[in-house]
Amino acid sequence: MTIIYHPNKEDEENPMAAPPPPNSEVPFGAGFRKAHFAFGPHYTPLNHGSYGTIPVSVRRAHEALRAEVDAAPDPFIGLEIHDRLTPHRALAAKLLNCPDANELVFVPNATTGSDTVLKNLVWEEGDTVLCYEVIYDSLAKGLSWLEETHGVAVHVVRVAWPVPDDELVKAMVDAARQINSEPGRRVRLAILDTIVSLPGVRVPFERLVPALQAEGALVLLDGAHGIGHISIDLAALKPDFFVTNLHKWLFVPRGCAAFYVPKKNQHLIRTSLPTSHNFIPRKELGEAEVDDGTAFVTQFDFTGTDDRTGWLCVQAALDFRTKVCGGEAAIQKYSHEIAQRSAEVAAEILGTSIMDCEGSCLRDCLFANVRLPLEVGTDGPGKVDPAHADKVSGWFKTTAIRESNMYFQTCFYRDAWWWRISGMIYVDVEDFRRGAEVLKGLCERVRNGEHVKA
Repeated sequence: MTIIYHPNKEDEENPMAAPPPPNSEVPFGAGFRKAHFAFGPHYTPLNHGSYGTIPVSVRRAHEALRAEVDAAPDPFIGLEIHDRLTPHRALAAKLLNCPDANELVFVPNATTGSDTVLKNLVWEEGDTVLCYEVIYDSLAKGLSWLEETHGVAVHVVRVAWPVPDDELVKAMVDAARQINSEPGRRVRLAILDTIVSLPGVRVPFERLVPALQAEGALVLLDGAHGIGHISIDLAALKPDFFVTNLHKWLFVPRGCAAFYVPKKNQHLIRTSLPTSHNFIPRKELGEAEVDDGTAFVTQFDFTGTDDRTGWLCVQAALDFRTKVCGGEAAIQKYSHEIAQRSAEVAAEILGTSIMDCEGSCLRDCLFANVRLPLEVGTDGPGKVDPAHADKVSGWFKTTAIRESNMYFQTCFYRDAWWWRISGMIYVDVEDFRRGAEVLKGLCERVRNGEHVKA
């Protein structure tokens, strides 16, 4: 489901109104935060997208599981964990419309899933990885490792956001065709996002996945911001590899991600990371072990002693979302509206603009990006020296936490700073209004050079 915000007349007359969840006496917003979450009384959570959080009901379920494993760790870990994980994997698979739950396993986070793909593929001379410039930083570092250790070429399409969907799709497909036309080269892997992390923008992945597969590429879809944020239909989408964090937007305890590999590609994923007890070595001809179709799942269910109790909280998270919040559509609708309304308020306070353009789906998500009133340069007072540009975002974080109990997720992208706003059911426009006022003051202090002196 693509969510596009069109305010109706009632919304425009009362932009602060928060619709109550169908099954809760407390409306979404700051009151809902106090009723169902355990944030500190003086902390204003404006950055759900980075690390997520869990409601009190899920925390209680998690604590009960931890008490259970501590009461009898040997049977819980040594005998029961596989069977106990199975129904929770099935719940995640159902929400993602993945028909076969044995095509989906849990890993600690999206980075682990994507790195598992990079480390498992057998790379050959002439292989190229295709991506754009705003892929997640840890994944970009993984590609640097590939270049250093395997000599794999990485082709980065330099398209600047905001960008119309048609232009982005054309640029990626044209790049793939150009690479494939060169003797001895091929696009072995293309990397895409459901939603880019920084800046926080939705990508037309439903168009890009089949378009790049048609050019012969395997497609790794990074859905770190996926399940619980937007609707994902794996049966229709059919990526070659997909990973999505359950701890960011689904209210599952950190860290838990779903890693999807269709049966046709599971032979490419020889090992979990780390390689562990359930790895099946290749045997001499005639001695190969028979795979009963569960080897992929078994390999990832246990990779060594770790706390997997959070992975057993999918049911508790879905119960909260359904019984208290009224379901996925209600969560997405409110969170999207809050992100977009708050961005408008923030842009007005800061005297800037929201990242957007015609013909783009970039705002069809629970993020919005507001430009900060800062300029790069050395030719006048109040400008930020490019040599100090990278210090600004860090200074915002540390100073705002120390002085205002707020954490601002900002990024420096193509000579401008952007504040990524995260919509969620426990925040309201007033939270972001106060955040914008704080950030406005911090920007004034940056123009005076305070971030350099810190």
